[in-house]
Amino acid sequence: MTINWTLIGTGTIAHEMATVFNKNNREIYGVFSRNADKVNKFATAYNIKHQFDSLDAVFSDKNVNAVYIATPHNTHFQIAKQAIENGKHVLMEKAITLNQADLNKLENLAQQHNVILLEAMTLVHMPLAKKIKAMITDGLLGKIKHISVSHGSVKPYDAENRFFNPDLGGGVLLDMGVYGISGARYFMSDQPNNVQSFVDYAPTGVDEQAVTILHNKVGESAMVSVSLQAKQPKALTISGTKGYITIPEYPRAQSANFYHVDSDTTESITEGITENALFYEILDFENVITDPSSIQNYKTITDDVFTIFEHMKKSWSQQK
Repeated sequence: MTINWTLIGTGTIAHEMATVFNKNNREIYGVFSRNADKVNKFATAYNIKHQFDSLDAVFSDKNVNAVYIATPHNTHFQIAKQAIENGKHVLMEKAITLNQADLNKLENLAQQHNVILLEAMTLVHMPLAKKIKAMITDGLLGKIKHISVSHGSVKPYDAENRFFNPDLGGGVLLDMGVYGISGARYFMSDQPNNVQSFVDYAPTGVDEQAVTILHNKVGESAMVSVSLQAKQPKALTISGTKGYITIPEYPRAQSANFYHVDSDTTESITEGITENALFYEILDFENVITDPSSIQNYKTITDDVFTIFEHMKKSWSQQK
């Protein structure tokens, strides 16, 4: 089955996606942005045949099967809603929505219109992450006890920038936090039922940094630290009774280190290629279109993460 893709947005991540399509000899059907000049330059750079001048034009084109939405967070809901109502499958950049209520609305709408809606979360599509998940399931780490995740950058403060502007869905939670919480939840065997979170705010009122502790009924804990104003290693460590696995650059990692308690040795684990991260998303998404029952592999993580977000926000409100 050939999927005709249209990219919505021409920013940095859209360029990355178009590059991956071209590298893997895949044709992009169309592109849309509100800036016609950017659309023209983008289409020329990536040999895209169809340049759309409106969202209505995209969604009324019967040849468009799927859209990749790479616009700012605050635009996601309305664009995805229109796409779904017109029968288009939707792969949407993280964070998929601003909150759990919007996510639930879109998921219900997608079910009604019999289309696929997924968040473009690279980690859950990476071959290495899947391999480590299988190792955990097979008991190679013993009983999982703790997961730690750190993810931080120093973003120049600018009240108008999307990182700090509340009107643009700013804040660390919807930027780095979605990676960190998704990573922790992906490697936990069950949804956390106890969430404690601590936050510091930027002058604009958005969450600037947060430390979150998760715990579930089977005795697994996790700590996730994310920040817009403190550089941290982008790393995830899974600790079990038989050893621990450390994943540097965890959102798109191709290698990790596995320390074995019994032999006091460390081995390297490799799988996949970092530069193909976005293409793995595309392949998995197209597989879900072919086999809709497999959507639960990815949907559960997104749903659980947004439930965790709501618990985090409750913790934050109690600090005020």
